[in-house]
Amino acid sequence: MNIAASSEGRPPWASVLLLPLDDRPVSVSLPSQIAGIAGVEVKTPGRDLRPHFREVPVAGGLAEWFARMRTETHAAVVSLDALACGSLIGSRLDDRSAAEMFVEWRHLTRPGPPVHAAIVVPRAPGVADATEEPHYWDPHGPGLHALSTELSDGSALDEALERVPRLPRDVVRDWLSRRLRQHAMALGALDLHRRALLQTLVIGVDDATPHSLSAVAQRDLQRWAELTGPPEDVFVHPGADETGAALMARAVLGLSGQRAPRIAIVSHGVDTLTRIAPYETTPVGMTAERQLMAAGAQITHDLSTADAVVVVHPPAVAPFDGDWALSPPERTDATSANATAGLAARLMSENHAVAIADVAHPNGGDPALSAALSTEGLWQGLLGYAGWNTAGNSLGTVAAQLVATLTAQSLGTLNTSEHRAMMARRIVEDLGWMSLIRTKARREIGSDPGRHDVVTPTCEQRGQWESDLSEVLQGVGGFSDMRVEAGSLRLPWNRTFELDVNIDHGSGRAS
Repeated sequence: MNIAASSEGRPPWASVLLLPLDDRPVSVSLPSQIAGIAGVEVKTPGRDLRPHFREVPVAGGLAEWFARMRTETHAAVVSLDALACGSLIGSRLDDRSAAEMFVEWRHLTRPGPPVHAAIVVPRAPGVADATEEPHYWDPHGPGLHALSTELSDGSALDEALERVPRLPRDVVRDWLSRRLRQHAMALGALDLHRRALLQTLVIGVDDATPHSLSAVAQRDLQRWAELTGPPEDVFVHPGADETGAALMARAVLGLSGQRAPRIAIVSHGVDTLTRIAPYETTPVGMTAERQLMAAGAQITHDLSTADAVVVVHPPAVAPFDGDWALSPPERTDATSANATAGLAARLMSENHAVAIADVAHPNGGDPALSAALSTEGLWQGLLGYAGWNTAGNSLGTVAAQLVATLTAQSLGTLNTSEHRAMMARRIVEDLGWMSLIRTKARREIGSDPGRHDVVTPTCEQRGQWESDLSEVLQGVGGFSDMRVEAGSLRLPWNRTFELDVNIDHGSGRAS
């Protein structure tokens, strides 16, 4: 498809269908922002077809919407979990068989514009919280998590259950059956790619550890991807929520006709990229490469040939010492933060384009890194930043923003206002809310950080939180004209784990 470029302020030069994982901002707004940076329009299902938390629309309605809209757009970014089950949570709760779910994918077999798709290897969280899981996760979540570890070495089920007592057989049977079905779905997705019905396939491994059934599934799916090849457009790596953003960047790049940007990955220290972050199965350096390639980039190890550099602020040295959502670290490593900021400053002084992926701790950005970046005066010059949720989520977000920005620069369609708005949004959410304000907010409302809470903030609380977040944004340097729009803060799933806000930049709303 030959699509003419346009300059900023002109009508969109292309449109992409987005069938998101669910209705959270990271699933809908984030991919749309990625497209907006490059001047591309995104079409999403209407609210009547969007899932909301555990309320899942009829999957057949989404399938029909996909079939209709695919002919009206230039490319599609599709969550196969949503197409089959309505949403990611729907895939965890749905009782149908794989055969029944495959029916919802029928429209993928018809001719049309390219489809960039993702599917998720299910997680097994070690908490007694059934908020996003089948009902038996409370109280059996910790036991099922332990059983996943025991089974990962090839142990027989009866032997493993002897080491994990008090797990009801019917619960274990149901849990394993659901995992088997999801594995069959991922294999089915690989077959769709083999038949050239999917241009790109990302298989995201959700919240896992190196010793788990998820890691076993990852190795099996990677092996099948290699056997049925060519595997250049299939990516099996840690992540889930960022897949829509990464694939959106890839779709934009593909439609643009521009060459793949060459991107280098660096970190301070000799072993920092070999560290494995919490909730992940592979070293962060490997995850960074896979996320960048999924977004359409080409990896280079030669800085002199790189179009841009991703600086990874590495995971804290083991043992695991904090999670901004569950047990915020008592302190962060200022030495590591200063080294990351110093490396970024040196690269930028040498005229390299730089983005930063903050994966020091899960579920939030490192305040020490933010302070170091502010001291160096670097925030406004970055081409990307993320520090939310897992390392895979942050690395994928940075990869998406960087590829979309470089593509738009080459094409002449860069929307600098959208790019700046996305940077502000990530600062507000990843650093401001997740690391600095959320813990205080939970104390104020008396919620347990170890479980998903149910929250309806009062106007007074919301106003104070908005003010606090604006102060964080304006304090980093380079964003003094921007603030959180009064009255815009909301908790989409009525919990403090994520939020949604609008950003004002003086002349009006930016996001």
